[in-house]
Amino acid sequence: MTIVMRRMLIAFAILALLPVAVQALFVQQRDQIGVTIVVNVAPPLAVNLHAPNAASGGIFGTLALAGAADKTSFHAESLHFDRTSMLVAQGSQRAVKVEAEVSPNPLATLLYSDQSLVTVNVAAGQSITVPCAYHVTVDTTQTYWQLKDGLGTDFYGSTFPGGDVGRDNYLATPHPTSSPFAVYADDSSMWTLVDTNGLKKTYCVSLVVSVPISVPAGTYSSNAIYTVYY
Repeated sequence: MTIVMRRMLIAFAILALLPVAVQALFVQQRDQIGVTIVVNVAPPLAVNLHAPNAASGGIFGTLALAGAADKTSFHAESLHFDRTSMLVAQGSQRAVKVEAEVSPNPLATLLYSDQSLVTVNVAAGQSITVPCAYHVTVDTTQTYWQLKDGLGTDFYGSTFPGGDVGRDNYLATPHPTSSPFAVYADDSSMWTLVDTNGLKKTYCVSLVVSVPISVPAGTYSSNAIYTVYY
């Protein structure tokens, strides 16, 4: 291979890598939303042991839930749109045609969720999985973007760290395991990369809430933050 051909091949390889390098260079934050996660912690399961049965000599244990039963409730904000295309003139009561050209805000639907607040009820010392607790949608014409997430802070109260709540983000079918949320305030002010994708995508987010048995009964909350970059 001649020196000229070798130099041409090297130059071609460098040019082929330039679009990727330039693409990564101009990635910046475009939009950010938050979903409030509220965890109602009930007292731990109480174990009541009865005296040995005289006939069998065995020990029987019963489990009683000292608190509310496990259940999951969701709260969603509703949006109502009032579209008026006709005005009625006073006096003549004739329809007056109104024409308007509306330009949508390109950032209004860039990143959104179908839930603004999610509530999870769980007993201390227990773990609960909430399948598809909420959806997060990136809606843009960009063919390349990054979606990152994380909790803004730990759950209120130092005995309940944010890393004890995991999330499973998926487009179609659930992943086999979940990963704990990164906590922005604890993890060097960094978010975790959820996915690198393009155009409109909707992610289903399942939550896995594991509460240490040492956490006192009460209500704890934090915010799951989602940020899109391109």
